Amino acid sequence: MSAPARGPEPLRLCLAGPSLPSQLAAVRGRMATWADGVGVASETVDDLVLATHEALANVADHAYADGDSGEAMVDAELSVAGEIVVVVRDRGRWRAPAADPGWRGRGLLIIRGLADAVELHHDDSGTTVEMRWRLPASPDGASRDAPHWHERRDG
Repeated sequence: MSAPARGPEPLRLCLAGPSLPSQLAAVRGRMATWADGVGVASETVDDLVLATHEALANVADHAYADGDSGEAMVDAELSVAGEIVVVVRDRGRWRAPAADPGWRGRGLLIIRGLADAVELHHDDSGTTVEMRWRLPASPDGASRDAPHWHERRDG
């Protein structure tokens, strides 16, 4: 009897908050290598690498901006439904986007423009950004649904 087939191994990273900015380039490389190994098309690899970078940059800029120490977790996997799911979590403090962000503050807009679906959850225990990319059902990449996103605030 043969063992059941398993998909590609998920990518799991835990990054220390204070040194997070200096780790972003390495994370981009690891994310790209992982996505290439899963067989993701190169343009989608670029999208998920940039979206993950933006989510982690938000952790560095906002969650621990007061010098608090903390960590960021990144989980990436290929779901059984054929989606790439990337989740970035922190245990820091949520800071609402500024009404006029100036030349900064576009991270969530960029993420929402790159991923097929985005869910943002924040409460007193931290923030979670879940990003999804549907992989094409056929080699030509036909028919993908319109993107959507959702934000949930608890507590």
